[in-house]
Amino acid sequence: MRQSITFLLVCVLLLAGCSSIHTEAAHYSDYSPLIIAHRGASAVEPEHTFLSYDQAVEDEADYIEIDLRRTVDGELVAMHDDTVDRTTDGTGLVEELTLKKVKALDAGEGQTVPTMEEILERYGSEVHYYIETREDDEGELVMEEQLLQLLEQYAIPKEQVILQSFSKDSIHALHELNPELTLVQLLKKKDVEQLDREDLQAINDITIGVGIYAGILEESVVDLIHNHELEVHAYYRGDEREWTEEMLQFEVDGIFSDDPAFLVNKMEKKE
Repeated sequence: MRQSITFLLVCVLLLAGCSSIHTEAAHYSDYSPLIIAHRGASAVEPEHTFLSYDQAVEDEADYIEIDLRRTVDGELVAMHDDTVDRTTDGTGLVEELTLKKVKALDAGEGQTVPTMEEILERYGSEVHYYIETREDDEGELVMEEQLLQLLEQYAIPKEQVILQSFSKDSIHALHELNPELTLVQLLKKKDVEQLDREDLQAINDITIGVGIYAGILEESVVDLIHNHELEVHAYYRGDEREWTEEMLQFEVDGIFSDDPAFLVNKMEKKE
């Protein structure tokens, strides 16, 4: 009799273990973070060019990410840095150059720097956009209304656009212009280190989540943010292969990838 009871207990424990493993596997298989093409497929093609965006679309990224700068004559262009020095054959501050001068530059492989309007003309509502706004060099907001007008002009559905910024003023301005916008607050290291319940509640009032550099993300921080019903979108600084495995383990909600094909392949191997 005792042997029969022992055998039954062993079977129950084995079944429980199998159930646990199955549950964990099912949980992971359900996990599918947004693949955000960082400046397009910028590890493969020149960043913020149509070559880069086209490659990102081909690689099945969920969103193409676009950094915006404003020229001296008021045009929004896709450019991360405040100068054109790193990504083109020219020099100078973007906000001190006319659009004509910016368009005359080679952004790599004969590509020109695209304007936000040209990007919308090319892709329309066929893609999802993840757009970063920023203040000008004097700390002024100069692009929010213009950007929303362009999105409306090209009839881009709101559900296909996420807007992000390090500038809290920009995020608040966008929210005031249209409370239905999907917004993400980018956070710097000091912001992450000081995060508390009050900060997270304030962020939660107007955004869906936060963007944080993968190199400073810890699982406890991800859990804290998730516990406040906010998403975590992780970005890299040219060190994607160093941190991707950890970001997938943390189950962040979105990943900015310089090489969407690499990330897709990484995720498929995890399934």
